[in-house]
Amino acid sequence: MLNIANQKVVNQDYSLSEFNKVDIDIPMGDVVLKVGNKYHVSYSGAEKIAPEIKVKDSKLKIGFKNQVTHIRLFNFKQLNSKIVIEMPKEQLESLNVDNANGNFSADYLAVKTGNIDLSNGNIDIKDLKTKNGISFDTSKGNIRVKSSNASGYDLDTSLGKVTISGKKQGNSFEKNSDSRNVLEADTSLGNVSVN
Repeated sequence: MLNIANQKVVNQDYSLSEFNKVDIDIPMGDVVLKVGNKYHVSYSGAEKIAPEIKVKDSKLKIGFKNQVTHIRLFNFKQLNSKIVIEMPKEQLESLNVDNANGNFSADYLAVKTGNIDLSNGNIDIKDLKTKNGISFDTSKGNIRVKSSNASGYDLDTSLGKVTISGKKQGNSFEKNSDSRNVLEADTSLGNVSVN
């Protein structure tokens, strides 16, 4: 059992080689993608749960070094880890994010194809450019996309509302869902908003 109640908090910086694919598999922590002039990742959070960060074959992989099977939560504030990915404003070939407890946000996201799967967290994208579609899924959290070039939509929520361009659509909305560039968004407990 890992007790992180009184663990040392660290700030780590990684200057990286160029990458065009991103694969993130973490059990907790917020992930922020931002535009910058270099390839860089920073992590802030408990030292014991610091992720392994590496680039191999143009793919940025972020995952945990140590397998964490059980975490004792006495001081949840120290669990607030954050990973910030900085990269030039270029299109990614692929983006895959699997995160059990944390948010994902990006001011700008350009990707040929992608999948973001959160168990407990919000997805917030300000400007989304996709080529072959993208899928957002969270069990408990809101999904918000302010701007998108998607040609089709398949949006669902079990307990929440779907809003398209400021108009409420009930708990689901589907349009051109057989097109090549579909934005799929699904949440069980939360709202979906696409402008």
